[in-house]
Amino acid sequence: MTSAFLIDKVLTNSILILFFYTCFATLALCIAYFIDEEVKEFIKETREKRELLKRSSRPMDAVVDEIYES
Repeated sequence: MTSAFLIDKVLTNSILILFFYTCFATLALCIAYFIDEEVKEFIKETREKRELLKRSSRPMDAVVDEIYES
C-alpha cells in the first residue's frame, strides 16, 4: 500500500467520524432544547395554578362583600 492510499483512508474515516459526531451533537442539543422548553412551560403552568389557589383562598374585601350582599 502506498502512503497516499493510507492517508486517503485515514482522512476519509476522520471526516466520516467528524460528520457523525456533528450529527449526534446537533441531535443531542435539539433534544436538550425541547426538554428545557417543556420544563419551562410546566413550571409556568404550576406557578399559575399556585397563584390561582392563593387568590381563591384569600378573603374578599368588605366592599366586595357588601356589593354581593345587596
